[in-house]
Amino acid sequence: MEKVSTSGQRFLALDALRGLAALWVVYFHLYGGLGYLAVDFFLVLSGFILTHRYWYSNKPTSAAVFVAHRIARLYPLHLYTLLMFVLVHWLMYWSMPTFPDGALFTFMQHLTLTHNIGLSPHGLTWNYPSWSVSVEFFVNILFIFLLTREVRSGVLFLLGTFGILVLFMQHGQLNTQSDNYFGILNSGLLRGMSSFLLGILSYRVYLFYRDDGRVARYAVWLEILCVLAVLGMIGSRTGASMGMDVFVPYLALLLVAIFAWEQGWLSRGLRRLAYLGEISYSVYLNHLVVIMVLRHLAKPYGWDKPLILWLTFAVVLVYSHFTHRYLEIPLGKSMRLGLEALASKSPPPSV
Repeated sequence: MEKVSTSGQRFLALDALRGLAALWVVYFHLYGGLGYLAVDFFLVLSGFILTHRYWYSNKPTSAAVFVAHRIARLYPLHLYTLLMFVLVHWLMYWSMPTFPDGALFTFMQHLTLTHNIGLSPHGLTWNYPSWSVSVEFFVNILFIFLLTREVRSGVLFLLGTFGILVLFMQHGQLNTQSDNYFGILNSGLLRGMSSFLLGILSYRVYLFYRDDGRVARYAVWLEILCVLAVLGMIGSRTGASMGMDVFVPYLALLLVAIFAWEQGWLSRGLRRLAYLGEISYSVYLNHLVVIMVLRHLAKPYGWDKPLILWLTFAVVLVYSHFTHRYLEIPLGKSMRLGLEALASKSPPPSV
């Protein structure tokens, strides 16, 4: 769930898309549908942004500092929303939830960001949208320690495609997080790494065509085609076509690269919604607790009323504005400075 910004440049249209995708997840947890595909978009986008920031930056970053940045970015809000989930669940039911893999065991996994790397194969636990935060963190670790800028684009494409093929062969679609294939390969991690690798490739597509004059000439048509492809993918994913969602990471690859250019009226218009992207990590981690509370309060009045949907969106957005401003930013900054100071005492070779 990487924030779409970097020193000297911000991709405002991608910020907006990220915010809209986070709201799609909220809708998914209210009424179902295909919102789980937003996670694959997030991971492609994470690959795009981290490649931009750490591989193609003028300032080399050590692996230790990179890890410090990722912990500071992901952990403070994750911890806060985990504790809020515990508090709200206790106040609503006067008990703690139970899980097949054990409440205490899974809670410790959440505390250590290890809750979706294969240790709990029987399903999601606690503040369950955070499964992708665990995946993103460990995918980021693999990125900084196992990959280099010299890796060929063809290799990235083949590795990402191999992972998606395994998911398709084992599960038939992308909506899987906790399964362990062959006893050792977690489906969430495989899904995350595959999309992340395609995100790296997306950045290279963006970089290669960024200064091409044809981009400005055809940008609006490319953007419209991307939107139509997204709508077509959503509309076709029924019945025998349910496995079509395995093409979503490839579509996200093109969508991210094209909207990053910000040459068409669609992407330029989206820039106005960039603040949604700024608070989207808070939206993503906060929304389950908000849904729990509102569902409990609104149950006597009919949960499926459209008013409840818009009320949920409104509460999540307002609440996330405050957690972003007063928790996510200051706590992340403090943790980043502290971890950077710790990492700088014995810096490893730059990457």
